[in-house]
Amino acid sequence: MNIYAVSLEKGGVGKTSIAVNLAAAFMQVGIRVLLVDLDAQCHSSQWLGVSSDSLRADDSILGVIQGRPLGDCVRSTAEGIALLPAHPAMAGLPALLVSQPNSGLFTLRRAFNQAREQGADYEIVILDLAPARGPVQATALGTATRCIAPVQAEDLVIQSLKALVDSVEQARQINPHLRGLSILRNRYALRGAIDHAYDQALRDEYGPLLLQTVIPVRAALRHAAGVQQSVFRYISGDASEVRGLFVELVDELLRLDEVA
Repeated sequence: MNIYAVSLEKGGVGKTSIAVNLAAAFMQVGIRVLLVDLDAQCHSSQWLGVSSDSLRADDSILGVIQGRPLGDCVRSTAEGIALLPAHPAMAGLPALLVSQPNSGLFTLRRAFNQAREQGADYEIVILDLAPARGPVQATALGTATRCIAPVQAEDLVIQSLKALVDSVEQARQINPHLRGLSILRNRYALRGAIDHAYDQALRDEYGPLLLQTVIPVRAALRHAAGVQQSVFRYISGDASEVRGLFVELVDELLRLDEVA
């Protein structure tokens, strides 16, 4: 099982868009995937049509931490993606994790191990994180096999990336399965000299970590979210291009992680 933590300590970079559409792309190539919404704002859950109004707090990761089997909390979606949904009560998740043994660092790892023992056959797990450093991110990185950071060519994004690099390096001290950080250029549009300068800064400082796949700015991504669909269900003129790019991203990740 490969576990991808989609994370950056800055909002507005398209983490949820990447998490949802990457999960859908894995489904398209026949790989069983679980998407875990770890953000109390519930964006991944809403995108996939699961409203927090239809859930109890313990239908989320909160229930798993308190001993409920992960499989009891997972919801099916119209996309075919298995989803562990979020709930607004997860605003209290950082405090709950800190109260656990080892500050909850191994909570997700235990939950996934138990799920496998109980017959879960997910090949890929994608963790959609809130834009925050803290116990939730530490727990996610404590179980992930790779961290994926969506970025744009902006100063604040590059600053946040430095903090994430530090977080990943710290996590690797306790998680030998974490292969490292991969940087995904998302909503990428180089419109002027300043954008090109930041792009060059990314290449100079993080070149080996940059994924080859680049997701450009496309209306299909924004409109698909509005109708609670991935780009693989949404029909528009530029959706086909974006679908192809997400399949390329899947292929690139499979090559990196040697998954047959």
